[in-house]
Amino acid sequence: MKVDVALIHAPSVYDFRDRYLYATVISEVVPSLFVFDMMPYGFLTLATYLSRKGYKVGIFNLASKMLRDREFDVEKFLKDLEADVFGIDLHWLVHAHGALEIARILKEYHPDSKVVLGGLSSTFFRREIMTSYNSVDAVLLGDSTEVPFLKFLEEGPTRTPNVVWRDNGRIRENELSWIPDNLDEFIIDHGILVKNLMRCRDLSLGVPFCSFIEAPIAGIITVKGCSFNCVTCGGSKFTYSRFFRRDGLALKSPRAIADEVEGIANLSSMPIFFVGDLRYGDRVEEVSKLLKELDLENELIFEFFSPPPKRVLEQLRRTSHKVYLQISPESPLEEVRRAFGRPYGNERLEKMVRYVEELGFERLDLYFMMGLPRQTPDQAHLVASYFLKLREISNRVNAFVSPLAPFVDPGSRAFVNPEVHGYEILFRDLESYRRALTSYHWKYSLNYRTAWMDRQDVVSSSLTAYEELNRAKLEVGLIDERTYELAKRRVQLDREVLKYVEMGLPLDKMKESIEEVAIKLDAEVKKSLSLYPTRDLAQCIKNPLLRGVVSFLTR
Repeated sequence: MKVDVALIHAPSVYDFRDRYLYATVISEVVPSLFVFDMMPYGFLTLATYLSRKGYKVGIFNLASKMLRDREFDVEKFLKDLEADVFGIDLHWLVHAHGALEIARILKEYHPDSKVVLGGLSSTFFRREIMTSYNSVDAVLLGDSTEVPFLKFLEEGPTRTPNVVWRDNGRIRENELSWIPDNLDEFIIDHGILVKNLMRCRDLSLGVPFCSFIEAPIAGIITVKGCSFNCVTCGGSKFTYSRFFRRDGLALKSPRAIADEVEGIANLSSMPIFFVGDLRYGDRVEEVSKLLKELDLENELIFEFFSPPPKRVLEQLRRTSHKVYLQISPESPLEEVRRAFGRPYGNERLEKMVRYVEELGFERLDLYFMMGLPRQTPDQAHLVASYFLKLREISNRVNAFVSPLAPFVDPGSRAFVNPEVHGYEILFRDLESYRRALTSYHWKYSLNYRTAWMDRQDVVSSSLTAYEELNRAKLEVGLIDERTYELAKRRVQLDREVLKYVEMGLPLDKMKESIEEVAIKLDAEVKKSLSLYPTRDLAQCIKNPLLRGVVSFLTR
């Protein structure tokens, strides 16, 4: 296959199929499985932008394909794939191992092609990448790469903004100067993505994440940047300003948001998630009006960074027949929540729950974490008890819990000034992160401990909170007995793997259990726990011909 630009998403650990790796709950609150197979949204905007400029762009999700097909020969595929430029995301640090291994393989087979990395993590570690990993020709910097990537293709690195590159043995850097303050130019043409699927002729290689075939969901980025300063977040106001030179928000206009929604709705009825709080830029009223005019079949999911007033919720409730809401209080305890960077109390949160019930939203999802400042191991049981308290207000409430894992984000306040926030950062250089990701148990990939919890406490409290929350969900009828038992089995295996690792025992006898639970059962449990409304991809496609193609490719 030959393309101008090949955008490649790697698994977190390249050779995970040959290792005994089990990470249970660390990817619990995202659609990905334990190898973080969900590609970044930037691939979609980049492919759309470059395609409109006349370039043939392919998107290839190796992580998804490797999960689906244990016999998939990655090296042969990469050897046969031809491109002038290979773009690999190193946005989330969990891909530090996989991304750089893919870069190495690509450079071995395609020495004359350019291998380029992009994303926030590669921006943060750009100097170490260029110094230590010769397979990488350049790193595109910042939270947006559309215009720099085009300049790189047309004129090479010398006249390209936001790039670090290797020039005859020297490392040169053009400053991070292109920082868009408006996102309207970078909406996704979903028709281009359909063409990509047809080009791949393999759904598992062309989808955004592995379980997209069984549980598809579309996303719309409404903002870049943030006005909050959550202490461990690499996308906080502090981090954006200090490391990515973004001192203000980049917004997508209500009209551009509605146009993107319409593009999705014309193709499919899959749920649509709006990334970012629409109160930024005071866009709720106009977005709600435009979405209501579309008369959508799609379920819509909106997120908030703090509890909204009733007026905002009334407007959003009218946008579709089924509307879901999400918010991350992080902890049931106000003291912990505020220390983390979420400045609101339980009274405001509980008022939001009452509004959700009164206005008839389909569901309100709450997200909690373990490993936060001022959080102690004995707080693990509070997640389930607070969930049950909120269910007394409204049975439309659901909740999820995961550890702060595997990493405190590079560039976050806790990473830069750990002592101030009660953290100790255990790894600083990129190679240490690559090694940590290959640990047999996720305890040893954690890059932090806190003044209140060591790494074992984070593991134990996370598993306890997960178990007790699922027991509470079973009690109120949110999950069935089978789902509960499968979730329990995941936790039991996690504890058993850690016990073997700490005793220095080989994991050979556990290989089959790890493979079964980590892939097949993890996907089933996550679907049953229902992060979002689901039905399979073929059912969502509106065009009969395209639906037939998708059905054929999923056989």
